Amino acid sequence: MQLRKTITMMILLAAFLLTIAIPFGFCADVAKIGTVNFQKLFENSTAGKAARDKINVEGQRMEQDLKQNGEEIKALEKRLEQDTGVMSKQAREEQKWELERKIDDVKALKKKYDRRIQELQLQLVNEVRQSVLEIIQDHGKKEGYLLILEDISVVYAPGHVDITDEIVKIYNTQYAKQGKKNQGPKE
Repeated sequence: MQLRKTITMMILLAAFLLTIAIPFGFCADVAKIGTVNFQKLFENSTAGKAARDKINVEGQRMEQDLKQNGEEIKALEKRLEQDTGVMSKQAREEQKWELERKIDDVKALKKKYDRRIQELQLQLVNEVRQSVLEIIQDHGKKEGYLLILEDISVVYAPGHVDITDEIVKIYNTQYAKQGKKNQGPKE
């Protein structure tokens, strides 16, 4: 009888402990997930602003060159109009040919400049992106994130999972400490 009571008590105690322990075994930490908006990061970070400024300066230089070539074309057109009556047919044909050649050259130059600006933009954005990806990975590990996604493909996420501002602060601090030669767009 005593043995039966002891076994019954042990079974009840084991059942009680299992009842308490099982729910805790299935409870895990809440998954920490974050999102990052690279467009916002590029617009708000010091390196992103430096890259944008470099692209703008290069674009303005190219635009000025195209504008100067456009003025040369206008001057050729004006001279052709004014001198049409006093020019020989051959001279007129030569000036028309020169004008057409100049117009074609400017069109080709514009295409070349457009391509160069796109390449520069892609290069600088990728440099910033690479630097930021390292920061995001380090931040994710330090803060215990399970997952950090780029928000471009996220359909819905509450605002509190957006860590873009945190990443911008960290990136700006590192960018300032290490200087432009080691991080962000290359000069």
